[in-house]
Amino acid sequence: MLFLAHYALLSMTTSCTNDELFLQLRNDLLNFLYRKVGRDEAADMVQEVYLRWRKQDVSSIENPRAFLFTVALNLIRDSSRQQIRVDKHTTEIQNFFEIGNAADDPARRYDGQRQLASLLHALNQLPEPVGHAFLLFRYDGMTHAQIAKQLGVSSKTVERYIQRAGEHCLAILAEYR
Repeated sequence: MLFLAHYALLSMTTSCTNDELFLQLRNDLLNFLYRKVGRDEAADMVQEVYLRWRKQDVSSIENPRAFLFTVALNLIRDSSRQQIRVDKHTTEIQNFFEIGNAADDPARRYDGQRQLASLLHALNQLPEPVGHAFLLFRYDGMTHAQIAKQLGVSSKTVERYIQRAGEHCLAILAEYR
């Protein structure tokens, strides 16, 4: 039975174009990613897998299915690492606001107000959709999917916007530490 499955995959690679082969495996890949990361992110990841697939010399790949799923797993790992960084940035920014707002000492309150003004200036330096996505996420508590729908972009783009804004704001905040 295993021999037949391998033979079927081998015959797919020789008789199909790269795009046809990808399309034959796409639903399995999408279902796999859907179970791992959810619907919105799964669709974005399938697109990324496809782009990486197109960059490869597919004729040199012995097992296209294994290749695609390996790329998908690597994307999941990358996404997880990126989410850890985003969470860290969010926590640092949140800690900044708690320190700035909770200060009863007038000097600390003044310093907090200066930091807040610098942070707002930093947000204004960013492209409008980047700053807007950050504010929707940070202050309105919207999810990436909700922000993506409102801005008309993918969830992955929203994630990049928020990370970019967070890194920019942290660079500004570093001046005060």
